Amino acid sequence: MSFRRRDLLYLAALALGSGLAYIAFRELYLAGAYVPYAQEMVLIFLGAVATIILTAALLNRQTELELRKEGRVLVFQQKSDIYMACIETVARIVQAEALEPRLIDELRVLNHKLAVVGSAEVVAKFDAVLRGLLEGLADGRLAALDGERVMSALADLTAAMRGDILEEAGLAEPATLLAIRRNAARMEELDDLGGTPEQVAR
Repeated sequence: MSFRRRDLLYLAALALGSGLAYIAFRELYLAGAYVPYAQEMVLIFLGAVATIILTAALLNRQTELELRKEGRVLVFQQKSDIYMACIETVARIVQAEALEPRLIDELRVLNHKLAVVGSAEVVAKFDAVLRGLLEGLADGRLAALDGERVMSALADLTAAMRGDILEEAGLAEPATLLAIRRNAARMEELDDLGGTPEQVAR
């Protein structure tokens, strides 16, 4: 049964029930014209029934909204945790400068989790990070230049994650991709300054 057909059946049943309720009310109300306080009792009874129906509908709607809100909060928390774990795992791989199976396994699991909760843009940017890691670790070692490329792709991924989280939270904010890229470049410059004297001299 399609959703539209089901709604039509509900509307038809509601219309039929309303018609029968009107006929019953009319008969009871007219029949009570000859009995003292009978019409008033019918009106009180119908008012109580209407109050119960409206209260039940409002409580049902309130419960539905609360459950939906709790579900969104849980999804938001899971998404934030997975995003942070992706950033930290990629950073550890770059820091290790070598192919570590344990970190790759963690990244594989995070990739599956990201496919569940991540937005389309985040998944696409994560693919760029993975491509950078594949090219850099092809010989088993991650050179400094390859690490910088991965971190640059990670900056784009961070910007996509930030935009997705802010959109999920309903907080509109101007794009900060350029600022995030600039900060990532500054961090690479600081990292170069922290090398050995021979490296800095070169």
